[in-house]
Amino acid sequence: MNESRLRTLILALIYPNRVSYYDDWRDAFEQHPGYDCTVRNIMTLTPEQLRQEIDGFDAVILLHSCNSDTLDYFAPLAPVLAERRRAKVATFVGNEFNFPYVSTAERVRLFATARCDIVATQLLQEAGDHLYAASGARIVSMPHALNPVVFTPGPEMRERDIGVRGYKYPPYLGDDDRNTMMRFFTENGARLGLSIDVGEDKRLDRADWARFLQTSYGTITTETGSWYISPNDELIDRIYAYLKSKRSGIVISNESPLRRAARHLPSPIKAVLWRLLQKGPIGFEVLDDYNTSFEELNEVFFRHEPRAPAYGKAISSRHFDAIGAGTCQIAYRGRFNDIMVADEHYLALERDLSNADAVIARFKDRGERSRIASAAYEMVMAGHTYRHRAEAMLACLT
Repeated sequence: MNESRLRTLILALIYPNRVSYYDDWRDAFEQHPGYDCTVRNIMTLTPEQLRQEIDGFDAVILLHSCNSDTLDYFAPLAPVLAERRRAKVATFVGNEFNFPYVSTAERVRLFATARCDIVATQLLQEAGDHLYAASGARIVSMPHALNPVVFTPGPEMRERDIGVRGYKYPPYLGDDDRNTMMRFFTENGARLGLSIDVGEDKRLDRADWARFLQTSYGTITTETGSWYISPNDELIDRIYAYLKSKRSGIVISNESPLRRAARHLPSPIKAVLWRLLQKGPIGFEVLDDYNTSFEELNEVFFRHEPRAPAYGKAISSRHFDAIGAGTCQIAYRGRFNDIMVADEHYLALERDLSNADAVIARFKDRGERSRIASAAYEMVMAGHTYRHRAEAMLACLT
């Protein structure tokens, strides 16, 4: 073994899912020559097992999945991480907005309990500092990137103009940008002369998602995140209480043991259950939230709240996936972590959609569409692949 390689324990919550960036990050560390990686699934890793092996490593990296949509598996391991003798601990953060089912305050408390040395945020530095200062860790802005092995440029001739796959954003996010854009293109596709395939009820696995992008000339997208990010849960707790007060009939709680058990099911079975819970006599509170409109929550809560003092939106893995496939992106004008530049790396829509016709005209110009996609690809390959991110983390840990 090359002793110069950093002996690294990678912790991840590994279960059947269709979140492709989970695999991309794990692949990046395992394939980088600077790391000697051992991967453990925290779904089955006990505190005692972690205690027995942690001091054999120079570094521990917790991937986004460890705290993305549950803290149940991370929480019992945090005190053991704090007992380590020498390893540096870095944690990524998933789903960096306030939502009812993972407490932001509790997540930060666990980072502090684990004595994390580094908190790697997908958000801009200012937002990471705003959210995670109480962790006591060094906050590092480290957004997603491109996996150029999986997301490769598609053919010149493609099946559709615009292709989109992804879930509708929940109303408690405090931001309806994505849903507004989807509605506009779905309702106006024929008028705009575009062939559009929009699906908001399912995600594709990594290989199918790559093929879908490779067969789409373009995609429509927005920054991820929210204008209302806070290190405490005061606002989202009030919103959740309001949503809960509106429930009727039999609704399964997200805290139910059934929810935990469902993680072990294969993705196709979970997809069937998801559809049954959407339409059947028994509901699931995560789905029931969608029965309240964004307009209602905006009127009752958000319009009375000041926006966060930091920019809470970010570039997402899906932006990089599209870039890798050579797929031109149409997006609301934003910062995108100051990586993508409007009208250079994506076609920029104003939020009032006042320039929609002009943007579509540019998109239909094959040369212009190709120029945008090529410029984005060259920019990303030069400095924003997952290998670049693994190198950046290595510099932080050594």
